[in-house]
Amino acid sequence: MYGYDLIVTEKLDLQQSMLWVVAVMGILFGAIFNFLPMTPLWLDEAQSASIAGEGFSSLFDALRHDGHPPLYYFLLGIWADLFGNSDFALRAFSGFLGCLVIFMTWFTFRMHMGKRESLIAASLIAASPFSIRYATEVRMYSLLIFLLLCVYLNLYRTTQNSKNKNKFFYALTLASLLLTHYWSLFFFLALLVSLLIKAKRSSGEENKNYKSLIAWSAGACIPFIFWLPIFFEQLEHTGTPWAKAPRPTVVLALTLEAFGGGKGSEALLVAVSLSLLVALGFFTRINEIDSRLEVGLNELSWLNRICLISISTMLLGGAVSLLTDTAFQGRYGVFFFPFTIFASAVGLSRLPPKATLLIFTIFLLLCSVSVARELSRDRTQLGEIADVVISKGKEGDAVVFCPDQLAPAGNRILGEKYEFFAYPSLGGGERIDWYDYRERNSNSSPLLLAEKLLARHTSEENIWLVWIDGFESFENQCSSFRSELNKRLGGGQTLVNADGDEYYNPANLVRYDSNK
Repeated sequence: MYGYDLIVTEKLDLQQSMLWVVAVMGILFGAIFNFLPMTPLWLDEAQSASIAGEGFSSLFDALRHDGHPPLYYFLLGIWADLFGNSDFALRAFSGFLGCLVIFMTWFTFRMHMGKRESLIAASLIAASPFSIRYATEVRMYSLLIFLLLCVYLNLYRTTQNSKNKNKFFYALTLASLLLTHYWSLFFFLALLVSLLIKAKRSSGEENKNYKSLIAWSAGACIPFIFWLPIFFEQLEHTGTPWAKAPRPTVVLALTLEAFGGGKGSEALLVAVSLSLLVALGFFTRINEIDSRLEVGLNELSWLNRICLISISTMLLGGAVSLLTDTAFQGRYGVFFFPFTIFASAVGLSRLPPKATLLIFTIFLLLCSVSVARELSRDRTQLGEIADVVISKGKEGDAVVFCPDQLAPAGNRILGEKYEFFAYPSLGGGERIDWYDYRERNSNSSPLLLAEKLLARHTSEENIWLVWIDGFESFENQCSSFRSELNKRLGGGQTLVNADGDEYYNPANLVRYDSNK
């Protein structure tokens, strides 16, 4: 028996060691890939870079015409002042936040579970296609994940130790969250309701502590109150004119697609596997008598609280989207994302050691394939288009973007050698003005704008048209605009065709040669 026990122990030790190796490799994989993409910035990233470059004095006015709270752009501006505004430098801010997310996941999970489980959680979020995607993008979603984890961490700390220091950090991270993304308002409401329920069900010192937490939560709103005038202006004039609200089933599909790493079979496998791991973690429990694993709602109150807050946030946000006809994107699932990682880590840790190692390894391999596929895909076709314009064009050529949503990235890639026009304003298009966007676009006339463009561009230089249909609020205006240019310029030569399979933001390129 002694020899048998020794063999079993050695096997368990070997499996444990291999699990640690796999987990560390997953963490290193994620940390490296956070800084890997070298493709040009696409629309949203170029918009972020432009706003952050305004400086503090002009930041609020720029955001008044954009539709986001200020914190991420303020921090990005500081980062750019320190490290420059190259594509790599700007993305490195999200990459840095992505690395902090890995650490914060381990730290937060460690408050509830053991080292082994915490390492699994850190590895899962490090290798997650969703986490890596937004750690490689000049957008606020890595910051959101980090702040969500900080809120959960500090919330738990305050329930264990009611010192005002812990409550201050809780309120600080919650206030920061509210100033990063407007869906944080739904998160705040869900969090507040959960605290009210806990306060009602508790008594004595615990009740007093929860009431204090509610007061600190209210205090976290104070910075946002100063932002309210701009928020209400954005609410009336910006919204989400780039898309309409989808059906609830589409919302679910978009979220799963985002968590899996985009489109394709690899991403689908990741999304399905993640869903199964979440179910395993959430709908199994440890029998208190014989420690056997059994089917049923898990016994982890902290995980159930995070689940309740996460689901409530998504339901509130989804309902508001439907009622107000505002857009939903898979990336808004960021408010549900930490729960999926926590539940998956719990699910994996409850399997037998051999099964844990096997499934954990396979899942990380699936994630790596999905990540590699997604990151190998250029997010915008404007890099390819810029190469053609630079090689075949000349200084002073007019580059026209239709719609204007193509212009910020195009401006950034092409530089200052050309004269830029963005449909329908025919301004330079350095940044999208979302203010009353749908109304302005709907009232645009391709015929009149074509005439206006040609009247303004009187030189003998080439005209390059970068265009594509399919953008919300433009209908078929860009193809009509191209037809009007064809009539007046004798047709153009298509040098690049839009490739939606290869690029996240595809576009066509047409040249109107001045020599004709």
